[in-house]
Amino acid sequence: MNLQFNETQLIFSCLKQCDLFAGVEEGELFQIATKVKTVTFEQDETVFMEGDIGLTFYIVAMGKLAVYKETGRGQRELKRLGFGDFFGEMALITQGRRSGTVRALIETTCIEVTQSVFMELMERDHYFAKRIMTILSTRLQQSDEKASSELLNAHQALIFSLSQLAESRDDSTGAHIYRVRDYCTLLAQFLSICPKFAEQVTPVFIENLYIVSPLHDIGKVAIPDNVLLKEGRLTPEEYELMKTHTTVGAKSLAQAFEYCPNDTFAMAYNIVLHHHEWYDGSGYPFGLAKDAIPLEARILAIADVYDALLSKRCYKSPFTYQAAIDEMKKMAASQFDPDM
Repeated sequence: MNLQFNETQLIFSCLKQCDLFAGVEEGELFQIATKVKTVTFEQDETVFMEGDIGLTFYIVAMGKLAVYKETGRGQRELKRLGFGDFFGEMALITQGRRSGTVRALIETTCIEVTQSVFMELMERDHYFAKRIMTILSTRLQQSDEKASSELLNAHQALIFSLSQLAESRDDSTGAHIYRVRDYCTLLAQFLSICPKFAEQVTPVFIENLYIVSPLHDIGKVAIPDNVLLKEGRLTPEEYELMKTHTTVGAKSLAQAFEYCPNDTFAMAYNIVLHHHEWYDGSGYPFGLAKDAIPLEARILAIADVYDALLSKRCYKSPFTYQAAIDEMKKMAASQFDPDM
């Protein structure tokens, strides 16, 4: 019992000092500490090999390790790891293979985090999820071309994990994010052959839209359950609170965009912030109108409402396909871009 308690205290102390867990409350950190374990590697012992399947990631509690990469003419040392450093998370996120070999330089103790615990953290704690996103963004910005493809795969897997945070709190939404993603992609493909939109809706635009569209409601993680899951009509006060999911969600992405200012994160930010703007200017949060609304947000708005009409909710029955189409035609030029 005492040995178990001492190990938990050691893990807890290490997690508190690890940048990865910045912002996570101490009570939550202690719960994490009870779900992971320490593992000790002897000097020159290999933690994992390049090409191994990634089922765990590690945080260094004491000791030193080195990361090596196969070059075709032997292994090249890339960097060294010490207290508080973590490694192995990319293969875990992508469920892929290790991109390097890690070996202990001296006797080293690490905290071992399994895939199930990692995914539980991603789903439960948005501070942890945001920190992972920021770290990957920084690495992507600093990486070479060969490593970038691996980091991009990790980003895509992480984005989809983040997008499920809000959805996991409301079972009635089911596969909403999957369907909205597919509707957005299909609509964008049609727009790419329309003269008005062809110049902007490029293959890269469509790919980025496919990747980030599931994030549109990420801000709902901050909405209390009594509002988010309410079965009846929201009160005016509750509706105002629900509307903040756009600004809260955009704020959560702003840090990642600051560290990695690329088109993918810019699109994610625009979608999260503006997908409830109306073409006639009567939407929220800023009352933007017409082309002032980013194109990706106008596309998302159509896909989101279309899926909502066809879906059963606690407050309504699903529309038939034809009834949904008729309803959306009524909204053209008021809620939606009529040229779409």
